[in-house]
Amino acid sequence: MFGSKQESRDIILFGYGTLGHRIYEILSSNFSKIYVADSDEEAIQRAKEDGIVTAYHIDLIDDTALRELGIDHKILFCAMDDISHNIFLVLSLKSITTDSTIISVSTSAESSRKLKFIGADKVIDLYESSANRIVDIITRPAVTKVLDEIIYADNHIRIEEIEIPPNSFLEDKYVNEVDFRAYGLVLIGITDKELGDDFIFVSRGINHKFDAGDVLVLLGERQALERFYRLLSGDEPLPE
Repeated sequence: MFGSKQESRDIILFGYGTLGHRIYEILSSNFSKIYVADSDEEAIQRAKEDGIVTAYHIDLIDDTALRELGIDHKILFCAMDDISHNIFLVLSLKSITTDSTIISVSTSAESSRKLKFIGADKVIDLYESSANRIVDIITRPAVTKVLDEIIYADNHIRIEEIEIPPNSFLEDKYVNEVDFRAYGLVLIGITDKELGDDFIFVSRGINHKFDAGDVLVLLGERQALERFYRLLSGDEPLPE
């Protein structure tokens, strides 16, 4: 199997830092169509110096730019050095792609848990994976299990549930009207009390109207989450 390029699906490798460079070396021995994308212009220049012709400098938090890469029906491999960036990218890709396999590297049990929760199809713990193991995870999903998490290290990104209090600035607004990224957060989903505690993934495209008592599932750094709760509660004035 190894040494022959058998996989027909295209791979888009996001990130060409230390991790991305190593992952590319592993994948290029076994896959014939690999594209690289990174928001760091210097990383893309290094990729081209390494002989990678199809290397794109794009804003990885711009959904339009991601779509223009042609991300449907492909293997999307998130391999940025900052694992929190992989978490945000997986969230974006999950909401805008069709019939693609989303894979992300992880360096801790905590980040692996978050990546699985938000929808990564496969998570590879680099402290556990060998080169052959990474290839097997892609090519033999029916017989390969994602590796057990063994390293517990906080990467400062948290997933929290926050209930909307009465008379908050969110009441009667719709999901599409609120830019959660402006608060340093990503809205993963909502538990709607009126629907019997049903959980709604935002990636489904439902433009939900916020009501007091709804529970938001948010991802972000602890400080951003705490500040957002103060804004909701009226303990801190909204920025102008």
